[in-house]
Amino acid sequence: MVSLRTPLATFPRLPSVAMAEPNANLLLQLIRENGCKMTMAEADVLLPRHGFSMSLTRDIVRDMAESGLVAADGFAGIELSK
Repeated sequence: MVSLRTPLATFPRLPSVAMAEPNANLLLQLIRENGCKMTMAEADVLLPRHGFSMSLTRDIVRDMAESGLVAADGFAGIELSK
């Protein structure tokens, strides 16, 4: 039984609004088509052409990183996780 005192950790984590949007799938496709990685310079040119704002992209990438889809360590951009 669930009550107001049930710890939040017992509930499954739902995807955020940013990841639930069709834009997340499009961004993932664009990264794959770009060799499974994208530098900041590439993103600055490519993403606005597809309607991505900086804030939307940041939210989607943050969610992708939290879920393990992308890695940003030691790379001047993002790279899909292996």
